Amino acid sequence: MNASFQGFTFAVQRLKTEYQRKGTVQKKYEEERIMYTIPQTIPEMLQRNVVDFPDREAVVAVSHFTGEWDRKTWRELDDITDRVAAGMAELKIKKGAKVAFMHGNNMEAYYVYLAIHKLGAMFVPINVRLVPREIEYIIQHSDAEFLFVGSTFIAQLEELRDKIKIKEYVCIDKDGESVPQWAVPFSKLLSTKGALPKVSLKPEDEADLLYTSGTTGLPKGVVLTQANKVACGRLLGSVISAVRLHYAPQRVQNVFPFFTSTGVSSVTMSWLYYANTVILEPTFDVVQTLEVIQREKSTLYMGAPVMFIFILSHPQFKEFDTSSLRSVGYGASPMHEEVIRQIMDTWPGIKVLNVYGLTEGGTGGTYLGASDALRKFGSIGQPWAPDQEARIVDPNDNDVSVGEVGEIVLRGPNIMKEYYKDPEATKETLRNGWLHTGDLGYYDEDGYFYYTDRLKDMINRGGFNVYPIEVENVLYEHPAVQQCAVVGKPHSALGEDVLALVVLAAGQSVTAEELMEFTKDKIAGFKRPREIRFVDALPLTMLGKVDKKAIRTTMLDEK
Repeated sequence: MNASFQGFTFAVQRLKTEYQRKGTVQKKYEEERIMYTIPQTIPEMLQRNVVDFPDREAVVAVSHFTGEWDRKTWRELDDITDRVAAGMAELKIKKGAKVAFMHGNNMEAYYVYLAIHKLGAMFVPINVRLVPREIEYIIQHSDAEFLFVGSTFIAQLEELRDKIKIKEYVCIDKDGESVPQWAVPFSKLLSTKGALPKVSLKPEDEADLLYTSGTTGLPKGVVLTQANKVACGRLLGSVISAVRLHYAPQRVQNVFPFFTSTGVSSVTMSWLYYANTVILEPTFDVVQTLEVIQREKSTLYMGAPVMFIFILSHPQFKEFDTSSLRSVGYGASPMHEEVIRQIMDTWPGIKVLNVYGLTEGGTGGTYLGASDALRKFGSIGQPWAPDQEARIVDPNDNDVSVGEVGEIVLRGPNIMKEYYKDPEATKETLRNGWLHTGDLGYYDEDGYFYYTDRLKDMINRGGFNVYPIEVENVLYEHPAVQQCAVVGKPHSALGEDVLALVVLAAGQSVTAEELMEFTKDKIAGFKRPREIRFVDALPLTMLGKVDKKAIRTTMLDEK
């Protein structure tokens, strides 16, 4: 008997043993899938981990049902999501159905996400910080037929239920609390006895529909396929130095919301691809973060720059043992050099990783490795290895020269399929095989990229994207506002904050406080202006448009 045949025989026997231990004679995986193959879909990534690491701790998170920290192995996660998927099938959720998700960071988020993809349905996450009319738009535009909502956010749906067309609501319930009569308790799905239907899933099948605001003021739906999602996980490995470890896997801790692209594409996909252990914080709280690092012996912490500022400056920081950290990763906004130096002084030898990306790229883009953190300070690095590409181009899509500012464009297997129901925006953004990011930058003589500005004037407030036109549209609804311009102003902790410059209509009067209150139920809290200044006039370009470049260079310091 040759070695190859012996190895195959051993692998077959191991698989049979694993499923005997699960108490079932059903062969979940075909024998040809036992030997190593590259996964092509989200369920295949999970299946590979169950076969290779059934008893490895997969996820540590707070259970919404109990309110307590919980932990699950890959085998347990697979079993639970089989039951949830079977329960979803009984609700008539099937391949291609769009399932909206409105909930926070906890264990149940993983159950819902994996179960949806076992059925070949599409995941449509909704930012829980949005106001009802924003939620209504996403549900209607996405054609979502089912909605999973955490009990914490039920009230936000009450005024929408007669406006949206949802076939079935599922309430992710909490122990001891009642569930609305119009919703199915999620705990019921967890106890489903039915069989999981067989679903044929292909790499080109659509997987996620993620909404991100656009320059028109309305959110755009980014369609990512199964292949896009797998590529997100594989490529992020080049950023966090991930490999598929059979011994001592990384313990990755993060608090990026599950409804964001970073949370559900970067973190979740790299977790599935490399089978590390993910530790999900429910919300960001400095003391909780430090307690979790100490308790879970986290080796990689991922967050926005402002989080590191809060962590390092907290008076209780030195009370906790954070020596297990080997790497920290940041993105969403730039990190000041002094903060990077403080991180390196605090954790000698630690790797500091910088990531630039966007939802349309499955969060893929460029990264700056630890060895270049200070040598190339200010750079967003180079394309994600091994198959992400990036260029800097002029308005005619020609390559610019070293040091010349142009638009950053990307190409790779992670790039979105399209904008949902928006062929014109798709055509404008995906041109000549490249994703046009709308971001400006340049490259140096070593081929490192530097980000300089946003073509779309996006404001990055503490890691959350704010598009000025959304805020401006709301301000224009007030009768006292004749003209307005919203820009980002520097903020020591958040990176940027939202500033509105307002020209009042003749004969009208309103206070800044009244305008801020006016926006309260019309737009999410993180988008609302934190400062409103009244001005006599706004600078205009030769074409009569508001000149935001002039505002940023001449008016931000004026009081």
